[in-house]
Amino acid sequence: MIQTRKIELTSDEFFYLLLAIYLKKRWWMLAWVWISVFILLFLANISSLEYLLIAFIILFQAGLVVQYWIYAHSRENRIYLLSRYFEIDPDQVVEHMEDGTSSTIKVERFVKVMKTGKFYLLFLARNEYVYLPVTAFESTSDLEWFESVIVKRIK
Repeated sequence: MIQTRKIELTSDEFFYLLLAIYLKKRWWMLAWVWISVFILLFLANISSLEYLLIAFIILFQAGLVVQYWIYAHSRENRIYLLSRYFEIDPDQVVEHMEDGTSSTIKVERFVKVMKTGKFYLLFLARNEYVYLPVTAFESTSDLEWFESVIVKRIK
């Protein structure tokens, strides 16, 4: 069994985590959108309809970023920002939060694992996950144990 360090996530870190998840899941769609924008911009004869389409695409992407920023900084999502630590053994992950609550999740309940640059995301459902920063592990041996036992078991 391993125990992580105390994890405290700021609103901005949560925002960047949400963006990272979005980009990892939908990178191909964003690539096609921006390729389309560049193709439209570099056409010799571009009409006002195409300028309108480009403006709509750019505003839609900016709107998504603003929506994620508002969500990450919302008071209703303060639960994601409470400090916590985890106790992890081969069968379960126990989350202890600063308000005194704890939850136990059997490893079999996790359906997917995703690694971003700084986080491991253990998915329970499509949009429900437990986040574990890589820096939360006490040592590299704890991180290696987590990857070899828990991550491989979920995959």
